[in-house]
Amino acid sequence: METASKPEKTRSNKGAVVVIIVLIAVIGALIAGYFVLKDMNTLTTDNVKVTADLNTIMPTGAGKLRRLMVAKGETVAKDQIVAEADNTGYLKSPVSGEIVECDVTQGQMVSPSTVIAVVADTSDIYVQANIEETSIRRVRPGQIVRVRLDAYPGQAFIGVVREIDRITQNAISGNAMSYSTSGTYTKVTQTIPVKIDLRDKINLSGLIGTNATVSIQLD
Repeated sequence: METASKPEKTRSNKGAVVVIIVLIAVIGALIAGYFVLKDMNTLTTDNVKVTADLNTIMPTGAGKLRRLMVAKGETVAKDQIVAEADNTGYLKSPVSGEIVECDVTQGQMVSPSTVIAVVADTSDIYVQANIEETSIRRVRPGQIVRVRLDAYPGQAFIGVVREIDRITQNAISGNAMSYSTSGTYTKVTQTIPVKIDLRDKINLSGLIGTNATVSIQLD
């Protein structure tokens, strides 16, 4: 009787091993499928910066920059005088905010194409992700976003898509087309700016222009 039971125990042990192997394979397949599905439903990009609406101050005429009363990094109030130039008079800030660009010097000659200063509207700082045109149709306002700011390494913040621009980033910057020296058009993948608001309470002041990475949870 004892010798007859040994093959049965061996078969039973083998059967249990097979069941365990099958279960491990199934669990592994489910986990792999979960991550594949998660990647398919998540759009990640590092073409991202902390920014705000930018306002450029330029003279209306050509002449000498008589006075420059601000510097990069300073905060200004709406209608505060930032400079005085010939044939223009006083130049004022259109909004309250921070001077993020000011590369001119007092006494230099300026024209209507000269940027005296750029003022960032610090009352509305947001995260801007530039999404490729091939993926933009999958993005919509209200989607949840995981945001990683380079200024806060190792931390992740929750955000939400606020707005999708109607034109590409290149069109905004004036580089909408690219031509080779032969005059033929070179196709370039365009990106479209997407505004993202952070839900987590974090002070973004002083972070304008810094880099970030976002993962948008797609529907």
